Parts: sequence; structure tokens; C-alpha cells
Amino acid sequence: MMGWFSAVIERRMLIGWAIVAIVGAIAMATLLALAGPSFGAPENTDPEVQKDLAALRQETRYLRDLNKVVNDEGNVVDDEGNVYVHPGRCVPQMGWHYVVRNNVLDEDPPAVGIGGDPLKFEALLYAPDDTGALKLVAVEWIVRSVDQTDADPNTNPQPQPQLFGQAFDGPMWGHEPWKDSPYLSDTGRTEWMPIHYELHAWIWKSNPNGVFEGFNPNVSCSPTSG
Repeated sequence: MMGWFSAVIERRMLIGWAIVAIVGAIAMATLLALAGPSFGAPENTDPEVQKDLAALRQETRYLRDLNKVVNDEGNVVDDEGNVYVHPGRCVPQMGWHYVVRNNVLDEDPPAVGIGGDPLKFEALLYAPDDTGALKLVAVEWIVRSVDQTDADPNTNPQPQPQLFGQAFDGPMWGHEPWKDSPYLSDTGRTEWMPIHYELHAWIWKSNPNGVFEGFNPNVSCSPTSG
């Protein structure tokens, strides 16, 4: 009789532990979802880099919905008064770029991040969600090249800027038209951007190519549920 009773108790305990494990797994999945998007491979697993990316998500949480932060001029002003100027076009697999142009053009010497603070990036990238609302998907650092005559990475003497252990892309010609700019593109078109280096971090949109890659195939200029 006692053997039967013990078997019943043991079975109920096993069921109970199974329920606890399932509930725990659900809770963990919920916490991870709330913490931020999961990044596609190849993911940088360095714990310090992950800590910095988490800090960036926390820093930009209030900027996620463009409709809530854009002003009457179509620009975004952050909580420190930096003006992210309204973009001219949407770039496929990148989105709409809102850029603190004066920092890119005027900071001397050029540095990574506004005022040399890597948590203060020069650009915000927005893309439409499945409802068409523009949501923050990435941030971007833009560093002006000291040499404005050479966009060849093999001959430009400036050291490649780095952040999170990642080398910036570039140097490269500007790629945003602006009729009053003294800067030209490689085709001779007037650009607001000088020759520069850039680095993206896809902190609010999973990128299967990697969190620091320049382009993200999950990003479209049209509403998408991806």
C-alpha cells in the first residue's frame, strides 16, 4: 500500500517539476523578448560588447517610435538637444537616415560619437513596420575623413576608426545630396556628406548578416512584417 502511495507522490512531484520547468522557460523567453531583439548570426558574443549594445538599446528606447519624437520641421531632437536632420530618401536595406549633420561636418578633430561619446551616435535609422509606422531599427556612427581628397582605403593615411572591436567601413564618398554643400560625390554630384567612415549597429532589428553589417535584408522602405 505504501509502495503505491509513494509511486503516486513521486509521479505528482515529477509532474510538478515539469510544470515548474515549463513555466520557467516561458518566463525566460518573455524576459529575453522584452530585453531586445535577438541578433542573427554571426553574432558578436563578447560580453562587454553585449553590455554596450544593451546600454544603447536603453539609451534609445524613447526614440523608437518616430511619430512620438519628430518635430514640426520633420527633424528629431534628442534629450541633449542634438538635431537629427530629416533625410532626403530611404535607402533600401537601411531605412531613413536622420543625421546630426553639424557634428559630422564641424567636429575637429573628427571623433567617434558626438563629443567623442560612443553612446551618442550621429545617425538614427528608421524603417516601416507592418503597419507602415516608422520605427527605429539601427544607429550609425559617421566620422569625417581628415583627408577630403582620398576615398581609397588603401591609400588614405587616416587610421580606420574602431568601436566595439569593429573597424568602420570606409573611407567612402558622401551619398546624400545637398545643394549648398562644398562636398562632392565620386560622380561629381554635390553632397552634404564629406568623405567619411561609418559603422552601423542593428540594435532594434535582427540582421542575419550580423549586428554591425552595413545592410540588413530584413529592412525595407515599404511596410513589412519581417
